[in-house]
Amino acid sequence: MPELPEIETIKIGLREIIFGRQILSARVIRRDLRFPIPKNLEKIVRNLKILNIERRSKYLSLYLSNNFSLIFHLGMSGKLIISFGKDNEEQQFQKHDHLIFFLEGKTKLILNDARRFGYVDLIKDKPEFYHRFSHIGPEPLGKNFNNTYLEAKLKNSERNIKNILMDQKIVAGLGNIYVTEALWGSKISPSRLGKNINQVDCKNLIKSIKKVLKKAISYGGTSLKDFRKVGGEFGYFQNKLNAYGKEKKKCSRIKCQGEISKVFISGRSSFFCTICQKK
Repeated sequence: MPELPEIETIKIGLREIIFGRQILSARVIRRDLRFPIPKNLEKIVRNLKILNIERRSKYLSLYLSNNFSLIFHLGMSGKLIISFGKDNEEQQFQKHDHLIFFLEGKTKLILNDARRFGYVDLIKDKPEFYHRFSHIGPEPLGKNFNNTYLEAKLKNSERNIKNILMDQKIVAGLGNIYVTEALWGSKISPSRLGKNINQVDCKNLIKSIKKVLKKAISYGGTSLKDFRKVGGEFGYFQNKLNAYGKEKKKCSRIKCQGEISKVFISGRSSFFCTICQKK
């Protein structure tokens, strides 16, 4: 599933290309995604203008004219692809293309999703008031995700730190890859209980989360399976991973003699150094 850096990368790519463009028409090829595509979407979005593109957690929001908004969640395998240069009738769509927006300048925005776990919603409101955003925690790159906030969440928690950080009610947009990398960076075992993380560790963890996310965004996200940028290119952060997927390899931290081990926590694979990540 695309995590925060991948969605942020897509947001940046969309802004560069479709910001300010008018939607000439839309075509639904398959409506039964995770949630059905709204029946009136094609009619409503016709001739509306794309005013802004934002990210919230793992969601993308397109602000449209007339106070409408499109909300995208890409699920496990969804992609938003930009295509150029062919008129509507000439376009040969790909397998798993489910929704196409035809924009001015012979530009198309295509939602492709092999597993159909993603979805798109259309609301008559600003995205910040979207009902699925109401219980999402603060953005990890924002000022509200700080030592004071996280210390309060961890203070009496009997949950392990990995599950805490992957809880979208605690912090937005983090998933398995970046939690794994942030915990490696802060030398904290994924199985350590929240209540056992002291102030120094919490401070280091906040710094590590922000550092990992910023670096991943700068490399265009992580392409392990399905993720692609809007032009179809791969991200490159998979080449910079220190723990995720590195089972039985020597820890890359200087002077550490540990090895990366793989365990399962709440059914998810977890990778950590047996020496430098302390329980």
